Amino acid sequence: MGKTTVEVQVEKIFKHTRQGSYATRDRYKDSCLMFVRFCASSFKMQNVRNLSDKHIVAFVQSRQRAGISAKTIKNDLTALRYLHDQIQQPRYVLSDNKELQKQHGIELTKTPQVNGNRAWTEEEYQGMIQIAKELQQENVADCLTLARTMGLRVTEAAAVSRTQAEHALRTGVYQVKGEAKNGKHREVPLSAVGKVIFERRLRYTERGNRLFIAAGEKTHQVVNRMEKFVQHHRDKVLTTQGVEQRIDKRDGSSRSLTFHGLRYSYVQERMQQEIEKGYNRDNAASIVSREVGHERIDVIKIYEG
Repeated sequence: MGKTTVEVQVEKIFKHTRQGSYATRDRYKDSCLMFVRFCASSFKMQNVRNLSDKHIVAFVQSRQRAGISAKTIKNDLTALRYLHDQIQQPRYVLSDNKELQKQHGIELTKTPQVNGNRAWTEEEYQGMIQIAKELQQENVADCLTLARTMGLRVTEAAAVSRTQAEHALRTGVYQVKGEAKNGKHREVPLSAVGKVIFERRLRYTERGNRLFIAAGEKTHQVVNRMEKFVQHHRDKVLTTQGVEQRIDKRDGSSRSLTFHGLRYSYVQERMQQEIEKGYNRDNAASIVSREVGHERIDVIKIYEG
């Protein structure tokens, strides 16, 4: 049996979109193809421009009847909104999760929060930077610094372009663009060390190029190399304090150091800074959550461990 019209349309959209990482796009594509197959079967849908709340509601209800977890369904909804953003002149506006629950009675149970803290201690962070420098891995050292001092994900740090760096140096604000998770653009204050890195890197990065990705390299290759570096050397920098603070409350194990853990360190430090300015916890969380690309302030509780 051949592909439906809407499957072909979705595949064409994902062939040309560049928002998000390769892994994110692949994951979203799988969810979206499953969704349009459902719509073609249940609604005889012929054009993805007609995507509306009624299709979303029916799909969610079908997934719930099949026993699919709330977390997986929420991930599906994120993928569908990503697809909707790529559609040229969609006919309808999609409701957010809160409106879906309010207007259509859809119950999306809160995703359980992850127990445990994944943050690095300052000693562990500085130790990894030192190892990277000693091994002449300047790219790794610089991206570790951007992750720790600006809350960038590893893919976001690796994909910094000359244009983005120049804009940040002019304005003091770094713009995370298509490389962001879910394609969500956001703005992050340029850190003092980030400024130093950008100034140094621009001296030998040609116009139109990226600061950490050489000609012929793919973003995911650079990201994988950096993650492997941390995995290979992390046991050398562990501290007793770090091991204890990363204990998982569910099974008593200690979480390993990862690039993502540097975002935990960033969030915890930024929360403290905003609270010291006089903001209450919710207002501080609202500010910091936007900086790290989240819309819900309760996500900050996860980052706080």
